[in-house]
Amino acid sequence: MVELAMQGTGVRRRTLRYQTTLLVLMLADMLGVLATYGVAFALRIYIAFPFTADLLPSIRLAEVHHPLFLLTATQIILLYFFGFYDLHGLVHRTRLMSNVAAALGVQMLAISAWYFFRGDLSFPRSVLILLWVLNTLMVTGLRAWVVRWLARVRALRVVLIGMGESLETFLAGLPDMLHLPGLTLVGMVSVDGKKPDTEPPRVPWLGSVEELPRIMRAHEIDEVIFLSQPTWKDAFIDWIVRESHGWQEGGGGRPRVLVVPSVYDILVGRVTPLRLHDVPLVEVLKDPQEDLAFLMKEIVDIGLAAILLLCGAPVIGIAALFVKTTSPGPVLYRQRRVGRDGKEFIMYKLRTMVEDAEAETGPVLAAGPEDGRITRVGRILRATWIDEIPQLFNVLNGTMSLVGPRPERPAFVSKFLRIPGYAERLQVKPGLTGLAQVSGEYHTSPEYKLKYDLAYIYNYSLWLDIRIMAETVKVMLTRRGL
Repeated sequence: MVELAMQGTGVRRRTLRYQTTLLVLMLADMLGVLATYGVAFALRIYIAFPFTADLLPSIRLAEVHHPLFLLTATQIILLYFFGFYDLHGLVHRTRLMSNVAAALGVQMLAISAWYFFRGDLSFPRSVLILLWVLNTLMVTGLRAWVVRWLARVRALRVVLIGMGESLETFLAGLPDMLHLPGLTLVGMVSVDGKKPDTEPPRVPWLGSVEELPRIMRAHEIDEVIFLSQPTWKDAFIDWIVRESHGWQEGGGGRPRVLVVPSVYDILVGRVTPLRLHDVPLVEVLKDPQEDLAFLMKEIVDIGLAAILLLCGAPVIGIAALFVKTTSPGPVLYRQRRVGRDGKEFIMYKLRTMVEDAEAETGPVLAAGPEDGRITRVGRILRATWIDEIPQLFNVLNGTMSLVGPRPERPAFVSKFLRIPGYAERLQVKPGLTGLAQVSGEYHTSPEYKLKYDLAYIYNYSLWLDIRIMAETVKVMLTRRGL
């Protein structure tokens, strides 16, 4: 009991340290932008700069309007959307200053627009330029200090536990886990006694589950990650999903599946308020479309897609012009994808590859941003997600949603259907973006993307959609996972 209490205290202490660091960083950003604003004015008043006619008269401080609230608000909002409050992600930033400069450049545009619409065109533009430079240096310096501070803090010590095959899948799907800041992957423990077949071993082999008490104490483990292994229950659920269309054609619905949960199931899942006499039950298979939130989702999709399409029309026009003039072939790329209930539909995108890119190879997944079939303009369109904007037409015609599992091509779906539970993601409309896109990476395996998709489907709410759309904007700005 004493050891458990000490471990719980350690976790709370680390959480409190993380939260305190974020709060201090946000406060420092707000005070810092106000300080650099004042310094920018002082520099213009007392120091002559090139390309300026004269020193700024000190009386101008009282004459101009000072957008202090807008400065602090845009500072926090833009740094959040550009990912500068993701403490773990800060260590991976190779172009820290340039990314900060881009974020705060948007802030300068917002301040300039504020003065323009107020009709106050006498504000000294040189002060804004100085503010942008000083603010960039201040924010970059703060993040550099936080990175060094995080490196000195004791990292969480993690151990992986699972079957040999599941350990291999996990390690292959998360190659960067070995380098995550604040986390040390101490080693792995196999349930079946089989070591993962990787040479050389990327993660130390610690032993079997029978040795776990010794391993936990010897290595001072902070967190344990259990890796799931498919069982007969997964195969049975997958069979029901595959046969559901046959039951519907016969006039009946597919059966509900419920389970008497263990304490473990209750801790990791949401218990549906169902019971048989006095036994609590967890519903593990249901029709997600029965949820009222999915009806509201249809209405929100149509309205929001129409607005986004109107706002994005100029962007589509400019992008289409670049596509047409830089490479031969059609501007719009039409491709068959699999949607709800396994029905195929035509999905629209701006063309980012050379014409007939798969004429010799047939359907293949893109190898990533460095795929030689992608055009120069296509790389920009993919990095900014502009090539996906025409899919708003798919939302309007009812074949897609704004948020949902990403649609795959028929050739890949027939392959992925061998993954237990994959057919369940076809119960809802595919989306322009999804939980797997904002939480995973470009090369995340289909098995792990499926887990994100099922978590989205069975925990759906309109608030979750809003969060995913906000995270999508953040991913687009930071270009993470693209």
